[in-house]
Amino acid sequence: MMRGDISWAKKGLSSRHVFGALLICLAASLFALAGPQANSDIPPDATPQIQQIDPNQAVPGARVTVVIQGSNFSGGAYVSSISSAIHVESSKRVSATQLEAQLSVSVSAQPGTVSLLVSNPASRTAETAFKIVAGQATTAPATPPENVEPPKPAAPDTPPEPSAPATSAPPAGPTVPITPATPPAPATPAAPPGPEVATIEPPRVGLGFDMDLKITGKNFVQGTKVSFANPGIRVMGVTSPSSTELTVHIKVARDATPGVASLYVVNPDDREVEAPFEVTGKGAATPVTPPSPASPPTPGSTDTQRYDAYHLGNPGEIVQVHGRVKGALVVSAGTIQYQEDGKTLINISLSDIKEIKTSSVFTDTFHITLNSGKTFHFAPTSLHPSDARNLVDSLRQALPH
Repeated sequence: MMRGDISWAKKGLSSRHVFGALLICLAASLFALAGPQANSDIPPDATPQIQQIDPNQAVPGARVTVVIQGSNFSGGAYVSSISSAIHVESSKRVSATQLEAQLSVSVSAQPGTVSLLVSNPASRTAETAFKIVAGQATTAPATPPENVEPPKPAAPDTPPEPSAPATSAPPAGPTVPITPATPPAPATPAAPPGPEVATIEPPRVGLGFDMDLKITGKNFVQGTKVSFANPGIRVMGVTSPSSTELTVHIKVARDATPGVASLYVVNPDDREVEAPFEVTGKGAATPVTPPSPASPPTPGSTDTQRYDAYHLGNPGEIVQVHGRVKGALVVSAGTIQYQEDGKTLINISLSDIKEIKTSSVFTDTFHITLNSGKTFHFAPTSLHPSDARNLVDSLRQALPH
């Protein structure tokens, strides 16, 4: 017997007892590691992991609920889309390993693969593929087959005539059943009407102008965009006071090409309308509305621009801004800073910015994503979705081109 075995024997234990105790401790550790991921253990900057999405495809015009399985889903985790063909109506965190999202596919979406993104409030973004397949969102039910007339029974054999036969009447044929009417096919919902332009005021503008255009028409919706075929015209922001009016703030370069080119009004479902717009070589009519006071600084300039905003831990905090300190996003000298009470809390270099985009779920918020994957969430102090879009457009103009 070895010296160690003698020592354990003096204490009433054998090497088999010690080995058994070690196995019990190891099993307990493995059980703890295999246990479910606790919700409270997931920090907001943890990178989410995606293992499975079900269903992983839909047809144009469909509205589906998808379940995303994975890990590291913290409180405030949300689903978004980088494609206009997919609109995320809502997303919900069920647990640290499961999310649910309500998606709607544009009726004009083309078959292909798009990306869905899963983000924690302050984390890198995880990406998964979602397919748009050819087909119709709704189909008419198959027409039930018509009832077939049953065959008539064969006439019975004529019995041999008796000496004094009495002629019997032939049996009556079976009653033919009535064929049920074919149910009508369900009506296919009509596609929403596209935008229409009636007037543009003013219809022309001179070189170097910074002004607002007023577009009247119909079928304008929240999220309607305006663009120009003339590359010398830059759109700084679009507001939609009603379904019949748009206000577009534009800047015309001093070296823009004069002439008549197209103006496009595009709704979120990709339906669009085209109208003529002219850039004159010397001058234009006095603008109907005064120029917007907030214009982003030219990249590399020393101008400073301020935009009132809230800083959010995640887009869901938009419902808790009452009582929160109002801050400002300050664009100056190649940086975007977030300040509260004169103190700089966030300092972002313009060259480090990967994306500035409004949220597809909380449309009155937007986020700034860095090349490193770090994401900051903000909201305009007005809490209006149109102001969030205009603020995003202004900040984008400050980015290096």
